[in-house]
Amino acid sequence: MLRTSKLKLNGLVARPALALALFLVACSAAPTGPGGFPTDNGAATDDASTASTSSGGGNGGTASGSGSGGSTATGSSSGSKGGSSGSSSGSTTTTADGGSSGATGISTAPGITAGPVGATDLAAPPAADGMQFETPDMAYSVAPNQEIFPNFCVTVPSTIQVGGFQSWMSLGSSHHFILYKGGAAPAGGACTLGANTWMYASSTPGQVITENMPANVGLQIAGNTQLILNMHFINTGSTTLYPKIKVNLLFAKNVMYQAGTMVSFNSLINVPAATASGPGTQTVSGTCTAPAGSNFFTMSTHTHKHATAAWIDYVHAGTTTEIVHTGTTATYPADQEQGSGVDWEHPGVGLWVEPNFLTVASGDTFTYHCSYSNSASTPVTVGETAASNEMCMAIGYYFPAGNASCR
Repeated sequence: MLRTSKLKLNGLVARPALALALFLVACSAAPTGPGGFPTDNGAATDDASTASTSSGGGNGGTASGSGSGGSTATGSSSGSKGGSSGSSSGSTTTTADGGSSGATGISTAPGITAGPVGATDLAAPPAADGMQFETPDMAYSVAPNQEIFPNFCVTVPSTIQVGGFQSWMSLGSSHHFILYKGGAAPAGGACTLGANTWMYASSTPGQVITENMPANVGLQIAGNTQLILNMHFINTGSTTLYPKIKVNLLFAKNVMYQAGTMVSFNSLINVPAATASGPGTQTVSGTCTAPAGSNFFTMSTHTHKHATAAWIDYVHAGTTTEIVHTGTTATYPADQEQGSGVDWEHPGVGLWVEPNFLTVASGDTFTYHCSYSNSASTPVTVGETAASNEMCMAIGYYFPAGNASCR
């Protein structure tokens, strides 16, 4: 399955722009607050909790069918940036125990696939193929001109090997969500926040997004592990909206390798305020390394709206090759998913499939860069609010798991 370290950039999955849809299994040791991001600007933290099993096939299976519900717990929620949302509680529903009708599963394959635009639901997979978690109906209300950052906690009931993820976000106010892996679930189902590890994220509402690891690659999650859905909702309309999110964990088959990740978190962002001569600008950079023999299959970036460009270079044998680019450019990298990278909300996604994984040789490095433009009267610094803060993250996934690091 391993190939030589010669950079062979092909085998892409040609799909429309999918925005950020990525799964990670480790995170850099950055100062964190709720949801694993630095807290800033009075952002709200909404806490709720539930757990369920149901399911969709990983590593080549299918994602249609039914499942059964699991245990539930409750919590509270609060809003920011223009209002507050009420308390939330409820159980997970699946197609077997009363879930929405009309949900359509889609076949899965290594890489990223997207269902048709306008999807209104995500089917729960068969119990043998995975499990589904969902936020309770009407749990979050987002008033006009409101922005909230709720957190919803779920518990994995037994040890599983995850081979892929599926997600669906309702249209309207859904901006993105990030699935974090926490520690052991506390007694009573309380939502425990803090330094968690990023597993998966999506910023594409109204579509079923599926992302799978390569065949025989899995991510083990121990039983009684708490997962945190860190969500970002913005309502720019004139009526109150009630967003909803569903996530399927698809079981890996015949696991031979554990997945690993390479994740950066740049804390040096401080974009100057605009002056009479024009917007304030800044570019931050960093370097990441992974063990020799690591087979990368997905890589991307994560920034907010002040970013004018974000890109990742692969440095091999003294030669630098751009492999991911987000922002306007005449030519996107050859290994980048077609249609991705047009702006910060639809970042570039590099994809490599068997037998053409991007395999790291001894001494190889990855450098990441993010450029910003600030037209506001105050500086822009690191934080979770897309409207007034910024991030610069390089995110790569590989196997077998090892000690990748970024600085």
